[in-house]
Amino acid sequence: MCIYNRGLSARVRTPNETRLLLSLASYECTDEKGEKGPIAPSKKSSLITIACLCLLLVLNEQFARYMITKHLSDLHEILSHEINRFILARHIAVDAVAAGAVSYLGIIHRQKLSHLITVQNLSDPKAAKSRIHTYEPAGHQVLLYFCAYQAKNFYDTFYWNDGIIFVLHHLLAGTTAWFGMYPGMASIYGIFFMGISEFSTFWLVLLANFDNDLGVTGLDEIFPTTKIVLGVIFVVTFVICRVILWPILAYHFLNDSKRVLALAETEKATSTFKYTLYFRTALKIMVWSCVGLSALQILFLGEIIATSKAEISALL
Repeated sequence: MCIYNRGLSARVRTPNETRLLLSLASYECTDEKGEKGPIAPSKKSSLITIACLCLLLVLNEQFARYMITKHLSDLHEILSHEINRFILARHIAVDAVAAGAVSYLGIIHRQKLSHLITVQNLSDPKAAKSRIHTYEPAGHQVLLYFCAYQAKNFYDTFYWNDGIIFVLHHLLAGTTAWFGMYPGMASIYGIFFMGISEFSTFWLVLLANFDNDLGVTGLDEIFPTTKIVLGVIFVVTFVICRVILWPILAYHFLNDSKRVLALAETEKATSTFKYTLYFRTALKIMVWSCVGLSALQILFLGEIIATSKAEISALL
């Protein structure tokens, strides 16, 4: 009998324990005997950790508001307005910090995705089934942090009246990440889609401070060079993460999901059928979410090109 033991802890962690999920080791549970694993932590542990992460984002935002008011309010007349200071605190202390955290987690676990960059085992149903069903602790960690990010974003969207499009985006993104954790599927893909790809978002939310609708009106006139530098970095990271890498990983995920859903249909009539309606529905939602977000990348690319041309023409 094979005993699950990766040397990450001297004691057995079971899914029944309720605890804060702080280290990567806390995401690697086993059964009571330590024979089967890794297994995902309990929903209760995940929800408690998400709530704590949201609280940390709230406290960080309040701290940023205090620091900006205390040290930067006299820097320029624009920053003397409270609403502008709060906007900066939101984009920097919440959006940038959260996007930076999930992208950092994705990047440090990037080696787990190396085999997905190739075309290896694309036609093998067993390999596809393994990628969809195998629990990946690093993926669960990224998905959990991403859920916390979307939960705080969901509240902020109502508070700042961002609009229905943002409400739907945060709701769909958060729901997709939750399905990746429970019932648990394709968690390895979460390392890229909810982790590495958010590196471009990190620069985008910083750039949003200079937007007249979502940011501080007139800030681009005070710091034009900063806006240009952030814009260039965002375009480069967007092309790498969303234009080059995204289609490769999306193709793998959609191909794997197609094969697993086909397998689910063939196993419906068997006594060993384990693909519940909830599992199949969740996977289909994740598939359509991937398709929709992939289409958005194309639209965003067109908008970036148009905006870049306008900015370059203005500079010249």
